[in-house]
Amino acid sequence: MKINFYATLRQIVGQKTIELELPGQPTVWDVVELVIQRYPPLQAQLLDENGDLYQHVHVFIDGRDAPYLENGLETVLRGSEKIDIFPAVGGGQEDQVRLERDLCGLPLWLMQDYLVELGGVSKGPGQVVGNGWVAHLTQLEDYCVGSLAVGQIRVEIEGTAQAMDALMPGLEKKLLRAGG
Repeated sequence: MKINFYATLRQIVGQKTIELELPGQPTVWDVVELVIQRYPPLQAQLLDENGDLYQHVHVFIDGRDAPYLENGLETVLRGSEKIDIFPAVGGGQEDQVRLERDLCGLPLWLMQDYLVELGGVSKGPGQVVGNGWVAHLTQLEDYCVGSLAVGQIRVEIEGTAQAMDALMPGLEKKLLRAGG
């Protein structure tokens, strides 16, 4: 299972991506615990004094923030998911965060509308600029399973950690509603 770290977490881990072997059917929380076990300094960055995940730490499973998954942190993983962990935002930190996802079944124009509704300004087809972030949208070849073809797009958003922290909860809600 590959896990990507962003901003200050990369400095603690010493690299952008690690691979972990998790036996059985691990949950999102099992992944968080194993990462902390392997890199103990992450505990202060990820967990509050009660041992709960900080509200501003984001663990994305295939582009969805864990609280928006059906079972939250108790969601069982298959082992093939893409996992991204973003740190809590500290005062004045201007680390750049980049998120890239391929989404099926969501038209490019609708994703662009969502980003505009969340405070961005359209700069032409496939580009939206917000306060501290920029999104690039690309139409991809249809995803095909047998005779079924579903459109898909690539979404690349880059911005400051603080801007991404403000943007992502609203975007996640819209993507859930759209089925992206």
